[in-house]
Amino acid sequence: MGTTVAVVSAIAAVLAALFAGSQAIAARQQARHSEAQLELAERVRKDQAQPYVYADIRPDEHDPQKIMFVVQNLGATVARHVRVSFDPPLTSVARPAFGEEVEVLHRPISALPPGRKLQWFFDLGFRIFQEPETPKRYTATITADGPFGAVDELTYVIDLNELRQADAAPPVPKRIADELQKARGALEKVASYQSQIAANSQHERAQAVPAQSRARPRPWPAARPRHRSAGR
Repeated sequence: MGTTVAVVSAIAAVLAALFAGSQAIAARQQARHSEAQLELAERVRKDQAQPYVYADIRPDEHDPQKIMFVVQNLGATVARHVRVSFDPPLTSVARPAFGEEVEVLHRPISALPPGRKLQWFFDLGFRIFQEPETPKRYTATITADGPFGAVDELTYVIDLNELRQADAAPPVPKRIADELQKARGALEKVASYQSQIAANSQHERAQAVPAQSRARPRPWPAARPRHRSAGR
């Protein structure tokens, strides 16, 4: 009897130890999982607070024939020491000295606030594709510093050949503004023409009135008093 009780106690102790061990393992796994979640949340918070700077070569919003070089910060914080480089160096047909004139290609931008966009006239669309020797593909590299240190380097390819099939029509607000301006000009011409017609008509009526009707009218002679006859 005593042996049976001892065996049962030993088995219970082993099971308790195994259960405690599994609980410890689960606790460690849960702790590691919570730590990973905290690290991920912290990284997401930092990424959302970092600036996001990009560079692009694209048609102008109001005049699609003009190709603009654009640098913009779409992030939520200020980007500092922004560096922009291209391989090969940007080559413009309309502005042969573009690479030397645009300082952002040679020295960093000290600060670029959220939403700030810088742009420079780069070239004319038809001029780019008329010169077969002009590079059409550029590799852009962007680096910057944010509130948590250096931002991850951004590298991508800009292919100007994609602009060949792009819609060159001006945006709808621009077209509406142009049409309204044309309509306003037409209305002003109509109003001026009507005013001229009215002035000419008034002048002709004034010329048609006889001179005597425009002279000062003479007063009517005074009526003579009637004398009653003696027989009345």
